[in-house]
Amino acid sequence: MITWGINALNHDISIAVFEGHQLKRFETVKGVDSDSGIIHRALTSSAGRGPSVIAWYERPWLKKTRQLYAGQYSAAMDMSVLPNKWLKENKLGYAKVKYFPHHKSHAAAGFLTSPFEEATVVVLDAMGEWESATIWQGRGTELKKVWSRSYPNSLGMFYSAFTQLIGYKPVAEEHLLQRDSELGDYRRYLDIVREYFDGVLSLRYNLHCGVLDWPDPIISDQDRWDIAAAVQRVFEEQADMVMLYARKLTDSKNLVYMGGCAMNSKYNRYLATQWENIWSLSNPGDPSSAIGAALLSLNVRIKPPQIL
Repeated sequence: MITWGINALNHDISIAVFEGHQLKRFETVKGVDSDSGIIHRALTSSAGRGPSVIAWYERPWLKKTRQLYAGQYSAAMDMSVLPNKWLKENKLGYAKVKYFPHHKSHAAAGFLTSPFEEATVVVLDAMGEWESATIWQGRGTELKKVWSRSYPNSLGMFYSAFTQLIGYKPVAEEHLLQRDSELGDYRRYLDIVREYFDGVLSLRYNLHCGVLDWPDPIISDQDRWDIAAAVQRVFEEQADMVMLYARKLTDSKNLVYMGGCAMNSKYNRYLATQWENIWSLSNPGDPSSAIGAALLSLNVRIKPPQIL
């Protein structure tokens, strides 16, 4: 049986092709639409045989409820971006489609490819359908959610909003904010940036539309660097609180860390001192959730070397 995991209709397209329980191909194409050739290449990898089952990385109708809540009415009412329509346009409408929660797809992509039979799994990103942070207990092929935070309380959205504030493209150039943080003095703006939270991943207001009340003019490179340094420090403080809570809830020595926030390499260097064993994928963000959705459908683990 051929199973495809698919992540699409957002920033990228990713397809994971499984024959039986073996991952045959995994490809991500960034910032393109359905005429990229990725579907043709996926078909070629299995000798032209299409998927019997498609595992979709999120639940689209639940996502639309969040869009309605957020006031994104045009997006919520846009039925042209539903997976069924996209699949039919790409001549995949014959396949059975299974939908899995966004954060569970992230968690599965990490845990079900990890070397651990049991682990704490932490997923931090901007948002899934509703969730922005989750903690899971993984055993065998089972993932049990033990904690979550939901939109608009999001560490990833916080980081993206400040990425935009200092002049970069949000949900694309967060790595530039991290780079700038190395050049700045976090102490200058630390108290101001801390005030955007009033608890563990509890934002004082919704940052989906950006930082709307920054009190000081941003004129020089030094201004941007100092803001970036403070944002990075607060990011690390908030992530630390989640990690400490994860240890308390699951009491595991093994960590699987996934989601867009897991791409923050500066924090990851520090995180490596807090757990005995850590596992993530080279791209722990949305693209690898195609692998996670397929593994949830198949209910199997694969060995790390099988990931292409």
